[in-house]
Amino acid sequence: MFQLQFWIFLVITVSLALLSTRKKFTFIDFQIIIMIIAITMSLDMIFCKQLNLYHYVNADYRGWYSFWANFIIAPSLGIVFIKFVPKSLRNIVLYILIWPVLLTALELFILKPANIVIYRGWRPFPYSLVGYILCFIIECIYFESLKKRLK
Repeated sequence: MFQLQFWIFLVITVSLALLSTRKKFTFIDFQIIIMIIAITMSLDMIFCKQLNLYHYVNADYRGWYSFWANFIIAPSLGIVFIKFVPKSLRNIVLYILIWPVLLTALELFILKPANIVIYRGWRPFPYSLVGYILCFIIECIYFESLKKRLK
């Protein structure tokens, strides 16, 4: 049940999130975290549990590892992403395109070889790449709408 690589990855992502928040978390940060958890849990229920396209670490404990991935890792990465969003629309578009490429590369070259994510029918390229792009667009739109409404 215990896989050290998964927990190391979890600690690294949480550390990155904490380092990226120079100040204390804002109300908007908490709203972003809640939105990310809701989206990742929903997508994981469909793709991991129902369609059985992938799982984390071990099929017998996939719910356990999915919980931690969706409740800790995904929001941590989302906070790092949102804390460095550029101001201009052109740079935002470029930023949204760079992050999915980096995360897909992370899946292909680190998470898959380390058996943190085991793919059955899922392919990081193009599925994860497209999914990340859509999720980051949604995150940016939600972030901007929260900033406008809470000023």
